[in-house]
Amino acid sequence: MVFPRALLLHCPLCGGGAIFKSWFALRDRCPTCGFLFARGEHGYQIGSMALDLVVPLILWFFGFFGTLIATWPNPPWDLLQWGSIAFMVGFPLLFYPMSHTLAIALDMLVRPPSQREGRESPGWRER
Repeated sequence: MVFPRALLLHCPLCGGGAIFKSWFALRDRCPTCGFLFARGEHGYQIGSMALDLVVPLILWFFGFFGTLIATWPNPPWDLLQWGSIAFMVGFPLLFYPMSHTLAIALDMLVRPPSQREGRESPGWRER
């Protein structure tokens, strides 16, 4: 259930919206449940950066070679060349927020909120 929420740019934990200040700025906490996104650890954004690089590369690879194979012996070289450039610049920009929410969802599966840093629910707002 966390991945559909993440794809919709909602909090993977509670499903609350408005977790982005802007297209490129994630809030520190979920405004609905208080879950801490930016934990202050060094390298916590590596997962989202990796997703933002690897997913477009995989999609480009299958699209490029699928088009090449489907249109052989006369592939549209100009379309493949310029389309590749446009895709590899545009898609990571469009995918940027989803890469963050998907990385948070993956992190939640690996380290549930109740097990982070050995404390009782450190991802939650102190009440």
